[in-house]
Amino acid sequence: MTNFPSIRDRISEYLLLKGISKYRFYQETGLSNGFLDKAGSINSDNCEKICYVYPDLDPEWLLTGNGNMLRNYDRLDEGNVEKSASLEALVQKIVELSSENTLLKKENENLKRKIVGYKPLSEDDLKDNIAAEPKI
Repeated sequence: MTNFPSIRDRISEYLLLKGISKYRFYQETGLSNGFLDKAGSINSDNCEKICYVYPDLDPEWLLTGNGNMLRNYDRLDEGNVEKSASLEALVQKIVELSSENTLLKKENENLKRKIVGYKPLSEDDLKDNIAAEPKI
């Protein structure tokens, strides 16, 4: 028996083409994390959710693999696919930099608190410290 791409495989193909992460897919459809990685068939309710959330996805293609992936489109040109991939990479970089920025702000606040708590030594304190040092 020949292995044909499953509905899950076709969903993954669609997400890749559209530049949609699995995380975003799970959020938008309400399906559980790992749904795309499970084996077995997909029930009709889940197919309906997916087609409702992504109306440009052709249901016939999703179920059978026949026809076009996208409704009203014959094919997306490669330039759009590259732009989608670039956009997804930029969004990911923004998320990473935002997280790093938050950590740096916290570190900056901690350092400011340490500076405020620091009291410089006066000349008299310096003289007392020098006088208290053991002489060799």
